[in-house]
Amino acid sequence: MRDKKNNKPYKHDMISAEVERIVKEVVSFEIQDKRVLGNAVVTGISLSRDFSHCKVFVQIEVEDKKEVMAGLKNASGFVRHVIAEQMDMRKTPEIAFYIDDSAEKSKRIEELLMQIKGNSSN
Repeated sequence: MRDKKNNKPYKHDMISAEVERIVKEVVSFEIQDKRVLGNAVVTGISLSRDFSHCKVFVQIEVEDKKEVMAGLKNASGFVRHVIAEQMDMRKTPEIAFYIDDSAEKSKRIEELLMQIKGNSSN
């Protein structure tokens, strides 16, 4: 079955997977900014259908999330440059970083469920 917007059905998924691999590698090992180094973990990306924008979702391991996000924003041009070097794309996506707080939300839900469970056994 062919995607109406894309003649090659798996092209977007393949390119998205490769962009994600590169971004994870760059954020983990190549960004030298001390604000970012060891403090951010890429949890996933969302690449637009036309490959012009890439949302990068990160979990931040320290309290000062704003400082880490400032470092990531500062490094977005470098990340884009590495993608352009490693991939043969007509258009290299603009990179934007977003905090992935799903782990924190999940932990909070578990805590609330434990409280409910504890109160219902009384």
